Amino acid sequence: MSRRTLRAIRCYYSTSASNVPIIHIPKADVYRFGDPNAARPIFRDLQWTINEDEAWAVIGSGSGEKATLFQMLVGHLRLSPPPPPPGGMFPFLCIPTFGSPRDPFECISIVSFGNRRRAAGGAFYDYSARYGAVRDEDRITLRQSMFPETIPREFDTGPPTEVIPLSEQEQQFFDVLVERMGLKDLLDLPLIALSNGQTRRARIIKAILSKPELLLLDEPLTGLDVQNRPTLLKILRSLHAARSPRVILGLRTQDPVPEWITHVALVNGGKVLTGPKEEMLSVATKIGLEANKPMISSTAKATTSPSERKLLVEMKNVNVKYGPRAVLKSINWEVRQGDRWHLQGTNGSGKTTLLSLLTGDHPQSYTQPHLHLHSLPRRRIPTPHLHSLTGLVSPELFDAFPRRAGMSVWEAVGTGFDGGFVPQGEHGVGLGVMTPLDAERLRKRVDRCWEVLEALGPRAWAGNDGIASDVTEAFKDRAFVDLSVGEQRMVLLMRALVGRPPLVLLDEVWSGMDQGMVSAARRYLREGGGVGPEQGVVVITHWEDEVPWVAEDGVKRYHLRNGEGKVVV
Repeated sequence: MSRRTLRAIRCYYSTSASNVPIIHIPKADVYRFGDPNAARPIFRDLQWTINEDEAWAVIGSGSGEKATLFQMLVGHLRLSPPPPPPGGMFPFLCIPTFGSPRDPFECISIVSFGNRRRAAGGAFYDYSARYGAVRDEDRITLRQSMFPETIPREFDTGPPTEVIPLSEQEQQFFDVLVERMGLKDLLDLPLIALSNGQTRRARIIKAILSKPELLLLDEPLTGLDVQNRPTLLKILRSLHAARSPRVILGLRTQDPVPEWITHVALVNGGKVLTGPKEEMLSVATKIGLEANKPMISSTAKATTSPSERKLLVEMKNVNVKYGPRAVLKSINWEVRQGDRWHLQGTNGSGKTTLLSLLTGDHPQSYTQPHLHLHSLPRRRIPTPHLHSLTGLVSPELFDAFPRRAGMSVWEAVGTGFDGGFVPQGEHGVGLGVMTPLDAERLRKRVDRCWEVLEALGPRAWAGNDGIASDVTEAFKDRAFVDLSVGEQRMVLLMRALVGRPPLVLLDEVWSGMDQGMVSAARRYLREGGGVGPEQGVVVITHWEDEVPWVAEDGVKRYHLRNGEGKVVV
């Protein structure tokens, strides 16, 4: 950089560093690279300035809009006109105390929780491996995978690496972070065996250790248990106040906004509204973006006595151990037809392991003396048949589901009838697990696919009955891999419900969905025939108001703590 340019920057920012904006976008339209200015912008007339003494959250109504705004900040989208020089979009990186201006995209970290793992080429990967952890790559610990710089050199038996060990001060900071985040005792456990919430906390620590000037966290509270949310928010508040790093949170419309947040960027329908928190939350309420509250139920309670309803799950003294470590301890639990359960517990309490027993994916499900599923001992039910009897939405399934080029939405939904991952059969609705499909069953499956697509497709979540019906036709033919995260999750919910399985398991089902999608899904589950009285449903979430049913519907709660479970009245 020339001396003349550097002098101009120093002159431009002759005020104190505290008066220099962190982000400054006077007014611009946002486009994808390669789109002409005549194209429709992703965001129109964006005006956004973040000052040093402010704390911001981005609240998104759309499944992709909030994430798209974050992608703009890390340089993946084009602004027209671009923010003026010399500071550009990030003036604070050009202040004299930093010396020469730096590349902003080396100073900004983003942590998004849309996905956990990906298989090469979009193929399915065996997510049940986490329950055995027998392959070499499954034995890699959390420390080895994410924090190799903390491994003492004398204990590093792996091949030579260029990893630079932490300094003494950095190591002390790391030790404090992992202890406060509740990960100290997990560092040397296999990464694959950790819960989603534990892995999310580890990813945040990893991002902090990279020492960014600005840290973007998209939905850090999703999947995080009640006990750990305040701790994480307190840590983020302290880091932001110390400017090491500055933090911008990405929140869903239903997430509570932390009290230390001072300003909000509200993303809705191609517009970004920015301002003080209370003002923006008032605007959100006026335009219908307030949090999704439980609706008054029109779902009738089961009128038959429990003894007359078929047992779908029966667990008596069920235990799961990995060597000396007990994950589940003497679990006793029943799920019957018509039941609506809320499975609760902190991150690492055993919820995912418990679900893996219900789906039959856990190797130890075969060895349980009294684990009965659908009135049969687990060992007597072939796994493919069990999968066809279970509708599942979970973070593991979302990550594992194949994203091969060519698989359409229709085909992805159709795999739900037989519980597999590869489209099969005429019309892409499966072959039938136990008995081949006759013409009548084939016709019913096709009709059911259309029913679910209409109930949970674009016409439903757009909230506009005037949308042409051919929108559903076009949506069914779209490639699953090309959908947004929210659309993919909606399709996997369709897949879980399409076959009307006796048991439905909904784990973090709303993650990544926009408000319209959540409303459509809740409405279908509660009132539109999504699940019936002959089906049992287990919802796994850390947020009470995310359960589609309320106390008046007879919702029951099963709570796990340190591997021990009990019914909570």
